[in-house]
Amino acid sequence: MQRFSTHHQKIIFITFALFSLLGTGKAEIDVSAIVQPRDIQFSEKATLELMISGNTLIEHIDAPRFNFLPAFLAVPTHSSTTPRLEGDKIAVSKAWSYELIPQQVGDFALSDIRFSYQGTPYFANPGSIRVSGEDTYRDTSTGGIHQVEAQVTPSNPYLNQAVTYTFRYLYTTVLPTLESPTATLPDLSNFLVEALPSPLNETKHVRGQTFQVQAQVRRLYPQKTGRIVIEPASLMLPLNSGPKTLKTAPLILTVRPLPELPVGEPSRSRKFSGAIGEYQISAQIDKTQVKVGSGLTLSVRLSGRGNMQTVTAPQIPTIPGVTVTGPTPGAGSTPESYVYAYALVPSREGPLRIPAIGYTYFAPELGTYQTTHTAPIPFTVLPKPSAVVDVEPDGVAWGQWLILIGVPMLVIGLAAGGYLWYRRAAGGRADAEERDAPTPDREALAALSKILESRADNATAFGNAIAQALYQYLSETLGISLVGGSASPDAVQAACANAGLSDATIQEVVNILSQCDYYRFSPAPLPVDERQALISRAEKVIRQIENLKK
Repeated sequence: MQRFSTHHQKIIFITFALFSLLGTGKAEIDVSAIVQPRDIQFSEKATLELMISGNTLIEHIDAPRFNFLPAFLAVPTHSSTTPRLEGDKIAVSKAWSYELIPQQVGDFALSDIRFSYQGTPYFANPGSIRVSGEDTYRDTSTGGIHQVEAQVTPSNPYLNQAVTYTFRYLYTTVLPTLESPTATLPDLSNFLVEALPSPLNETKHVRGQTFQVQAQVRRLYPQKTGRIVIEPASLMLPLNSGPKTLKTAPLILTVRPLPELPVGEPSRSRKFSGAIGEYQISAQIDKTQVKVGSGLTLSVRLSGRGNMQTVTAPQIPTIPGVTVTGPTPGAGSTPESYVYAYALVPSREGPLRIPAIGYTYFAPELGTYQTTHTAPIPFTVLPKPSAVVDVEPDGVAWGQWLILIGVPMLVIGLAAGGYLWYRRAAGGRADAEERDAPTPDREALAALSKILESRADNATAFGNAIAQALYQYLSETLGISLVGGSASPDAVQAACANAGLSDATIQEVVNILSQCDYYRFSPAPLPVDERQALISRAEKVIRQIENLKK
C-alpha cells in the first residue's frame, strides 16, 4: 500500500512538471504587429513589422499568416533572425517586414496575424489604418485636415466659350510651420487664359467639419474642339517632417464646334463676329447738329457676358451722304464693356439718320445665333457757311468791279493757255506712265499671289488676309467706305449693285467674304487645296469686275 502511494506520487510530480514547462514555454513567447504610419495617402505606402520572440531557444518558426486584400497588397521586403543571451539560455527573435500598398481609399481595421510555434497558435492585431486620396492630408500632430479640389464649368463648352476653372485649398487648422503652402496650377496652353480676382476666404461645412477655403479662379476660352484633359493641380505643404504634395483629380472637357451659320439668313451670317456668350449693344452721338463737312463722333458700346477679349468691332451700316471712318478705342471701356468710336462726316445737308446697328453672337445656352440692335439715331446737317462776303453794289465803284472781275479772268486765261501747251508737250509721256501705273486690280491680284506664296496654314490669318485684299480692291474700285479694315455686308452689296455688277458676281463676292469670316474664327489649319480654291475664286471675281468696267 505504501509502495503504490510512492509510485503514484512520482507520476503526479512528473505530470505537474510537464504542465509547468508547457505553461512556462507558452508564456515566454511574445508576438507583435506594428504598422507605420497609420495615416497615408493613396499614392504612399505603409510598413508592417512582425516579430516573434521569447526567453528560450525558438526553433522551427513558421512564417506568419494574414490577408489584407482587397484593401492592401502586402509585399515582403526582408526578414531577420536575431539570437541573444537570456540568463544562461540562448534566445532567438524572428522578424518579418512588409510593404502595404493601398488598393482602396478609406478607414480599414486590419485583421489578426497568426503565428505558429510548435503547433501552438499565437495572434497579434496590427490595429487600423487610414488611406486618404491624393487630395487629402491629415496632420496627426494637430488633427487638422488639408484638402485640394478643382472644378471647371461648363464641362462641354463650345469653341471659344468662356469656361470657369476654380482651384480650392480647404483646411480645418493652419499648418504649424512658418512657410505657407504653395499651389501650382496645371498647364492651360489649349486656352486663352484670363486671371480673375481671387474670392474672399470663405468657410465650407463637410460632414460635420468646418473648412477654411482659399481659391484661385481662371476664365478659360478653349481654342480647339474635341477632348481636352486639364492635368491635376498641386499644393505643396511645407511640413516639419518634409514636404508633402496634394493633387487634384484631372478634369476632362469636351469642346463642341460652333454650329453652321444659318443658311436662310445670309445678312445675319455675314455679320457674325465670332462673339460667344450674351451681349447687348448701344450707341450715342456727341452732337445732334453738325455742318456739312464737319464731323461728329458715334460711340458704340458692346457689353455683356462672354469672350470680350476676342470680340470684334460692330459694323456700321451704310449711311447715304456720310463718310464713316474708324473705329478707334472710345472712352469708358472696362473689362466687361468695350466702347468703339467712329467719325462721321456728312457731305450733304438735311435731316439724316444712323440706322440700327446689329451685332450677332452665338448664345451657348440656347445653341443658336442671336442678334442685338441699337436704336436708330437721327441728326441734322446744317449748310456750310459761304466763304464769299456779300457787298452792297452801291458801295463799290465800277472800276473796282472791273478789277475784281477782270483780273481773275485774265489769270484764268493765262493758266488755261499754259495748261494746253503743257498737255501737248507731255501727252506722250503721261500716256506711257498711265499704262505702267499700278491699278487696284493689279495690286489685289499681287496681294493674293503673296498670300498663297506665304504658305501660311493658319485659318484666322488666311481669312483676314483674303478679306483685306478684296475689301481694299472694292473700296478703290467701287468707292466703298472702309470701316476698321472691312466694310459692312450691306455696303458691299449696295455698291456692287450700283456699279452694275450681275447678281451672280454680287453673290460670289458675298460668299467669298462670308467664307473669310468663317475662317477668321476657325483655329484649325487649312489644307493647301482649300486655300488655293478660295484664292482662285477671289482672283476670278476681280477679273469679272474688271471686264465689266471695260
